[in-house]
Amino acid sequence: MNKTMKWFIFSIAAMGVIRFILDASGVPKDIVKYFSMTAIIVAGWLYFAIATSSHKERLKSAYLLILPYMVIEVIALSYTWITGHQTIFHAAEYSFGVSVALHTLGHLIGGLTWEPLSVFVLMEIVWAIYAGGRLLLRPKAKPSVV
Repeated sequence: MNKTMKWFIFSIAAMGVIRFILDASGVPKDIVKYFSMTAIIVAGWLYFAIATSSHKERLKSAYLLILPYMVIEVIALSYTWITGHQTIFHAAEYSFGVSVALHTLGHLIGGLTWEPLSVFVLMEIVWAIYAGGRLLLRPKAKPSVV
């Protein structure tokens, strides 16, 4: 794992902790919502879509970008589940009206399956556009004179 990936993992986890602390401290949810792990993940998948050289590396990067998000989400939702104290992590706009137990389980399962796979697909699309653009902009070889 390279330094850049470690930085993204740390940043995603740190943003999640900051988000939880702000919410638990009573900062209004209208402000807390701007402390976004998703924004850092998007920056990461855009970067790694271009910076990685293989599909396998992009798939690994997708999982590594989602892992800290999933851990923070599951911990925060478990806190809500155990204490009954509502947090932004289980706000109505993020929970689709399901119970906190189902929401927690959904993040645990989704964080290991469809969430990183969705990020991988997005990374592949960005990579394809980037690689295609580079191919189109490559100077044409001059025909050799015999």
